[in-house]
Amino acid sequence: MANELENSNENSNEQNSPADLEARIKALEAENGKLKQSVTNASADASKWKKAMQEKDELLRAKMSEEEKANADRETAEAAMRNELETLRAERDIANYAGALSAPEIGMDAEAAKAVATSMHEGNMTAVIDGIRKFIASHDKALAEKAMLNNPTLPGGNSIKTVTKEEFDKMGYTEMAQFKIEHPELYKEYMNKS
Repeated sequence: MANELENSNENSNEQNSPADLEARIKALEAENGKLKQSVTNASADASKWKKAMQEKDELLRAKMSEEEKANADRETAEAAMRNELETLRAERDIANYAGALSAPEIGMDAEAAKAVATSMHEGNMTAVIDGIRKFIASHDKALAEKAMLNNPTLPGGNSIKTVTKEEFDKMGYTEMAQFKIEHPELYKEYMNKS
């Protein structure tokens, strides 16, 4: 079947007749039917094996002494508690990270903070960096929009204010963001000197 598909892809530039297409569709449907039957058979086999393993476990359990049964029950309960503890710790860590990210100092929205926090917990630093980049971009855009609303300029009037490197170094985050928008070249120059 794979060879037929490869051949059909190689000949894709050629014109196919409706009969050829219909024959290929029927062949693919037949192959699909075989694959579905294979999945059904595999599911049935898995179910049989699962039932056989449960019966074997029941037989083994019946042969166990009371002490062995108690130990097996204790091990099962301890494994369940370890899993629950891991889940609770993960949820706590994610909540702490999300809380820090959505705190007023940073200001990330709750949904984005949770997504970044989950990535942090999973150790997926690529997703963390991507989430932070998206946040910074949206934050900068919001600051620019706010600055435009709060600082309208007169048409034809362009007041140029000179900012020294020392003044730039003393700026807070909001002032630097505004400066970056208004003077991108000077901003890059000052940032490269840092």
